Amino acid sequence: MNRWSLAAATLLLTPACSDDVGEPGSTGGAPTTEDGALLEVDVPASGRVFLRLATPEIVVPAGDGAASTDWDLALSGYDVFTNSGLSGPGDGGALPLSLEDFRAGQLPGTPFLLRDEAGGAFTRWYAYDGESHVAFSRYHIHAIEHEGRYWKLQILSFYGEVDGAPVTALYQLRVAEVLADGPGETTEIKDLDATAGGLDADESAPSACLDLAANRRLMLTPAEARESTEWHVCFRRSLVSVNGELGGPGTTRGADLQEKETRSEALADVKERTAASELARFEAADHQALTDPAVRYRGDHVTTAFTGRWIEPGSSPPAPAKDAAWLVQSADGQSRFVAVIERFEGATDSSPGKVIIRVKQVE
Repeated sequence: MNRWSLAAATLLLTPACSDDVGEPGSTGGAPTTEDGALLEVDVPASGRVFLRLATPEIVVPAGDGAASTDWDLALSGYDVFTNSGLSGPGDGGALPLSLEDFRAGQLPGTPFLLRDEAGGAFTRWYAYDGESHVAFSRYHIHAIEHEGRYWKLQILSFYGEVDGAPVTALYQLRVAEVLADGPGETTEIKDLDATAGGLDADESAPSACLDLAANRRLMLTPAEARESTEWHVCFRRSLVSVNGELGGPGTTRGADLQEKETRSEALADVKERTAASELARFEAADHQALTDPAVRYRGDHVTTAFTGRWIEPGSSPPAPAKDAAWLVQSADGQSRFVAVIERFEGATDSSPGKVIIRVKQVE
């Protein structure tokens, strides 16, 4: 994760129409329009190109950037990182916004910013009701691939019962291997124990992992899971990991077959779903659906406020999401900007090519 290589990039600032956003010197000598400064950034398929938003400009931080607070955003292929969490030592972060709200001046006063953290196919498996403090499964079909074998997994509930009392993080699941000539037998997994973990938790306490090939449960600590290739999916409180990339030493990959639906799912609609109502969707996920080239399998990786949100679902070639903007905090935590991805030029399967970004300081 820390072996980042730098790639060449170009930057173009648009000519002036007004200087409503700072003095000309604040954008590297080029005045800006009232909508902010326009950057054209050539994004490599691998390696990272780093941006400082206050100027704005491309920067080359000391070392590989992992220990530097000289940058606010970094781009690599179809990943966008903030200087926070797993990506950097800064106090950055970001929050997705509606472009309509931004243009209307409706920005959150004290927003909860998303930091960069490990995640993957299961990052958004639930919808959270802040009033009742309950996590509701979206009942998405999660596809798991390992060495040419495929499984489908659906989370039915985050809750179980012990002695008649509800208990959080006792998962209820359904799982089936998916074969070219038809689905395998569906297995109902009850009360999978993921109660270990959480804030101020004992990291030596084990939680449940699944070996899908052998249809068995394993109880592993985080340290044990990081060293083991015997599991495919691990559960620890609300976190669900696959054994690949940052998730573990294996080669397991996962995908959310309904990922593109997530942004439009209303909480009220999610709450209406049940194990019975969503069984048909589970049964319909066949070998063709899981092996569709459009399904993007990955191990766990760094997820950010941009992950799964900044690319328009189903666009070919890939294009930036419509009606989307991002509130981005600088690495020093002192300034905030709104970034709008206007378009890609020369997008390929591995890179958006030239990314045109408009940046405006809002604090």
